[in-house]
This record gives sequence, C-alpha cells and structure tokens, in this order.
Amino acid sequence: MENTLYNKIANQIIKQIKEGVYTPGDKLLSVRSMSKQQSVSVSTILASYSVLEERSFVEVRAKSGYYVRRSPAKTYSPPLISQKTSAPRNVTKAQRIMEVIHDINSSNFINFASAIPGNDFPVIHQLKKTFSTVVRNKTFLGIGYDNTKGCEPLRKQLAKRSMDAGVLVSPDEIVTTSGCQSALEFSLRALTKPGDIVAIETPCYYGLLQLIEACGLKAIEIPSDAVTGMSIEALKLALEQWSIKVIISLPCYNNPMGSLMPDEHKRQIVELIHHYNLPLIEDDIYAELGYSSKRPRSIKSFDDKDQVVLCSSVSKTLDPGLRVGWVIPGIYQEKIEYQKFVSSVNVSRLPQLAVAELLSHGGYDRHLRLARDTYRHRRDQLLDLIDKYFPQKTRISKPQGGFVAWIQLPEQISVPKLYEDARNEGISLSPGDIFSSSNKYQSSIRLTYSNPWTVERVAAIKTLGNLVNSQM
Repeated sequence: MENTLYNKIANQIIKQIKEGVYTPGDKLLSVRSMSKQQSVSVSTILASYSVLEERSFVEVRAKSGYYVRRSPAKTYSPPLISQKTSAPRNVTKAQRIMEVIHDINSSNFINFASAIPGNDFPVIHQLKKTFSTVVRNKTFLGIGYDNTKGCEPLRKQLAKRSMDAGVLVSPDEIVTTSGCQSALEFSLRALTKPGDIVAIETPCYYGLLQLIEACGLKAIEIPSDAVTGMSIEALKLALEQWSIKVIISLPCYNNPMGSLMPDEHKRQIVELIHHYNLPLIEDDIYAELGYSSKRPRSIKSFDDKDQVVLCSSVSKTLDPGLRVGWVIPGIYQEKIEYQKFVSSVNVSRLPQLAVAELLSHGGYDRHLRLARDTYRHRRDQLLDLIDKYFPQKTRISKPQGGFVAWIQLPEQISVPKLYEDARNEGISLSPGDIFSSSNKYQSSIRLTYSNPWTVERVAAIKTLGNLVNSQM
C-alpha cells in the first residue's frame, strides 16, 4: 500500500532523484546508514530499496550497494508480434543459420550473435580448480560405461535444485545429457515420428528449428508476447484445428525475447496438455538467470500427471564447453533413456563430476547472484545504447532474465541488408528471419549482451545504429 512507511521513504528518494539530489550513477546510503538517518528498522529500508528497484529507479551491484540507474524509470516500447497463427510447415533455414554460426566462431567479428555466457566471471577459475580436485580424488576412468541415467552425484545435486523450480523428483527420475540441445533431441525423437506436427513459440530459437528439421517434423508457430511469452489463446485454437503431437515452450526468459510466462499461463498450458493428452517439452535453460531474487516456477511444477518433459543444462549459466545437460522425462523416461542409449550410450563423466562438485558447496549460487546482477546491468547499458543510436521508432524487448534482446526496427529497414552491411564492418548479429520457419521478422534482429561493454563493443552498437539510420 502506498501509505506504508517503506513506500513513503521510497517516494521521498524518488522525488530526490527527479530533483537531481541523486544523479544517475550515484550510490545511495547503505541500508544500515539509511536506517539510522530515517530512524527506522533495517527491514523497512530494505523494503524501500526493493520498491525503488522494482520501479527501475535503482539497481543493485554485487558487493557494492544500491545505485541510481542511468535511465531511471525510462519505458521502452516492446516489439509487436503478429498474433496470427500460420499453418504447419517444413523448416528450411540451414544455410543462413550456418553462415551466422560461422561468423560467431570467427575472431574477425565483434560478436552480438552468440548466446553464450560472459567470459569474465570468477567461476571459470573456480571450475578449473574443481576439475583438478576431481581428477585427483574422484574415479572417472577405468569404470567402463556409467549408469545409463548418468553420473549419480550430479543427479543428486540436480534433484535438490529442482525443488527451487517447484519440481520434486528423485535422482533416478533424471537423465543426464551432453547439453540441453541433446536433451531436446532425445525428447523429440522419443515422442514423435517424421511428419508429425509440433507447436513452437514464434519467434523461436533457431537451434530448435534446425532440430525440428533434422527430425523430419513440421512446425506450427504459436504467436508470443514480448513480455508474457506464448499466447495461450492462440495455442488453444491451434490444438482445435491441427493434430499436434508435442508442444515445445521456453517459458522462463525465452530466447530470443527474454519473456517470462506468468504462473497463471503455465497452469493453463498444463490444463491443455492434460485435456488433449499431449506431452510438453519445457526448455528451462535460462530459468536461473532471472534478475529478480526468486527463481520462477517451471511449467512442470504445475503438472501432476508427469506429461511435461523438462530439459536444461549449464550451458547458459557456466559454459557450453562443459557439455553437461539433463532431462526430467516424467512418464516418458523409458523412451527418452532409450534414445540416449542408441545415440550416445553415456555422457563424459569428468565434467559431470566437476559440475556436481560446484553445485554441492555453494560456489554455483554465488556465481548466479553475480551473473544476474551483471547481466541486468549490461542489459540496461544495451537499452541506453539502442535509445541513443537507433531510430526513435525502434522497439526493444526488456528481458527480465538471460542475456538476449529482440529489437524490432522500423518496418522500412531491410535486415538482410543490415546483416550484410554489419558483416562488412566486422559485426555479427542474428537476423530475425532465422527465428521463424517462414519469412517473418524481416525488420527484427537479436542482440546478445553477455560480454562486458568494452570501447569496441560500444562503438560497434553505434556503427549498427548508423547503418540502420542510413536506410531511413
């Protein structure tokens, strides 16, 4: 309520920010100092600062304190996604996608295309030490094939962490994989046959589109909202009209828009899969990178019939090179475990043991707290740069987690031309059309912001803005 003490204090600080007493980048008094100044409890000041944070007037910097945001309370227009659902179609984007991936792996480009974690976190050094410890003290060679389900110490740690998502499982109900893409592949191959129709969000992560193509499936694209994710109403209509075999959703900080599906929508989507007796594959890979302190519930947490298959990995939180992922298959465990067996038999034990060790002693959670704060700060810098250098009618998603943003440019902008012009300037980006099985999103791009804002990266955004403006 607005008349509570903590709200009154928050409003006083907001007034000071607006009047210039505090300017962007200024540090607020520490919680303890502010409580003494205002003669109130520490908990009251914490609540006041939380209000300021929620209303985008301040930001928290790890181990430093509360700072006035550079663009307090600025609002951004979210991208507009067509709410029309297209008919199922084959996916054919491989050539364009492989060109983007080639650029990602080239040192000749300033990279805004690759959705991989930042490379400047202390956890990387911690992982190196953990690997050394595991090599000295754990058995990972000379044991033959590991359990088909995967490394037991890792599965035990994952079972504990799944409670944060609202999911209660035993270690035996988890199957490890070599990354989230493998988990998705095993799930799709177990639950479909060539020619089947799968429902996906649009725009959709291009790696998933390629997986659908590789499995010989057809995709029906369900419109999404830049804030709330997949449209439940559009999904209902599609289920009534088409013989859909599987639904695939990335509800928590969707790639490419960073949207977060509300809990009520998660409940509704579970009601739909129960009504139609369908499996749903939930890609949970970004869920632990939310900018709020609470990890969102998974769709699976609302499913009491075990028809949701949850897939994830540490590829976005730690490093994709670890190749450590997992799937919680529910009632489809036997089928998915078999797909793992015929595809790869086992996953390398050493990285699994190293990740299990990191999860067991709190190092992972410390890293997540730092990563969340860092990515939120880097997102805000991207928003400021887009606002400064791009045309006024540019729309941009404001992700609440992860490190990818969807930018919708004025409709007269040709992204294929922008993509080629950017390549000529040594800048890689992801053109919007590769996030759809049709020719949608010709005026949209995805940019990643996981890496630090160096002088070169800031200059590259300015160059992109100049290239966009040159088409106006």
